[in-house]
Amino acid sequence: MYKFVDMHIHSTFSWDSEMEVDRIVEMAKENQISFIGLAEHLDFHSQHEKSYMFYNYDDCFQKIQSIKKSFPQISMGIEAGEPYLYKDAYEKYLENKKFDFILGSVHWIDDVSPVEDRYFYKYSTVEDAYKKYFEEEFKLVNYGNFDIVAHLTLVHRNGRKFESGFSYNKYKKEIDDILKIIIKKNIALEINCSGLRMAAGDFIPDEEIIKAYLNLGGNLITVGSDSHRYNQLFYGLNNAYELFNRLKIDEVVIYKERKPIKIKIKEDIKNEIKS
Repeated sequence: MYKFVDMHIHSTFSWDSEMEVDRIVEMAKENQISFIGLAEHLDFHSQHEKSYMFYNYDDCFQKIQSIKKSFPQISMGIEAGEPYLYKDAYEKYLENKKFDFILGSVHWIDDVSPVEDRYFYKYSTVEDAYKKYFEEEFKLVNYGNFDIVAHLTLVHRNGRKFESGFSYNKYKKEIDDILKIIIKKNIALEINCSGLRMAAGDFIPDEEIIKAYLNLGGNLITVGSDSHRYNQLFYGLNNAYELFNRLKIDEVVIYKERKPIKIKIKEDIKNEIKS
């Protein structure tokens, strides 16, 4: 029996989520999820609908500490959007704050999100749109200063409508350059399940990219539903674990105090995590 982990959940501490922390924990227990990670949005983009000022660190910290008394299998994290573009603000914000993990993401490129149709209309070819995304992703991982690279091929989540011929081999150089950096910097690769419920119809990144990561020597893999609504919570985890089993991936990583902890996917981890 798999011991599921979901390291990418957004609660109402994120500007775009409707899920209350208490209910998330209840549902984790109901679904026998062994460990969860709350990854709340932290965005410094000046034109963003809700900037980092929406996130209430103190309230979130107190809430998680309270939850841990009865459910220690929870970690407190953030999903930082484009920290490489806002280094000073980002690094200052992190001062004197205790996060268990940080996801690094590219959500905005030149004031447009790569999950929107209009992003692809900005470029002469769809290949240019994808390459521009990977260029920004490269800048993200080259900067680092986070623990997990989130949804590495986010551009394809919606981009499949425009680029049905997307493959690892087509963008091999761009993707390999990114994978080599995260391996060198010990940044974990997230297997993001949100693509399964959207146009991509697949994991973000997909199986071929996961294989490439493993072949290059990568060994830090996390998994997350990237959920914002209750009907998305834990979505795709079973599919992901079936893939892990097929690829002989027997461990995923969770985080505590910014340090990775490897967990067997078929072991009970409750006794390994201390509040």
